[in-house]
Amino acid sequence: MTKKKIGINAMTVVKLPAADHVAMIKNAGFDAFFNYFDYNTEVWAEAAAKNGLLFTSIHAPSSREQHIWNGTEKGEVEMKKLFDCLADCKRFDIPVMVLHTMNGFDATTPAAPTQTGLDAYARLVDEACRLGVTLAFENTEREEFLAAVMEKFKDVPEVAFCYDSGHEHCYQNSDMLTLYGARLVHTHLDDNFGKTGDVVTWYDDSHLPPLDGTVNWARVMHKLDSLGYDGVLSLELTMKNKPERRTHDGYAETPPADYYRLAAERARRLINGNF
Repeated sequence: MTKKKIGINAMTVVKLPAADHVAMIKNAGFDAFFNYFDYNTEVWAEAAAKNGLLFTSIHAPSSREQHIWNGTEKGEVEMKKLFDCLADCKRFDIPVMVLHTMNGFDATTPAAPTQTGLDAYARLVDEACRLGVTLAFENTEREEFLAAVMEKFKDVPEVAFCYDSGHEHCYQNSDMLTLYGARLVHTHLDDNFGKTGDVVTWYDDSHLPPLDGTVNWARVMHKLDSLGYDGVLSLELTMKNKPERRTHDGYAETPPADYYRLAAERARRLINGNF
């Protein structure tokens, strides 16, 4: 894995122009980046071209997937966002759209996947096939929703997998790379301290730089290597604490450019097996 390209998300929790984020990512030593859909894809694409970076994916809007599965009017609002994101992927030659199937564990989420939800995602899959864009569904909370989508579209090449190491760790997911590694097209590599209390919670999803937490990186990298994954090794990090957590206090005074450089160094350590 020594020649692997590395990438990272544009950490837009830091309020800077897209051009500044992308320039810092380039200067840190990354080959690629992705961002979160904000209806300003053209600006990001121009910055990518100017800096010679691969624009690997757009992360679709998330956190309200329950409305899609419940089949409400709010679900159609969420679907509109997904279709808009997909259209921008096509327009700007971005090969992958990353999306969630469910967020959260509270009572507003359905008890189980629904046919209504699968039918909604089928519409999105049809459009992705028409446009030639790959949908990479990510492991998050409530992995049974991911399982339903991956099974429903198991014979569709445009339906693929995005692996999030931190989600697998703190949400106590199954071995996601064993389940879906054959369909892996994108990674979100990040660290945390696992489940820290009695309840599985989003607050533990720290998105720390690799090697700051307790993810078993030797296992993760061995698995990626054994799968023959040859795509960009992308991190997904933040500089901010989650509510009720102090995981990022040590980075409170770190300039964004330095944080990007540290992230690139951690990515190279993973590739070199320096855990």
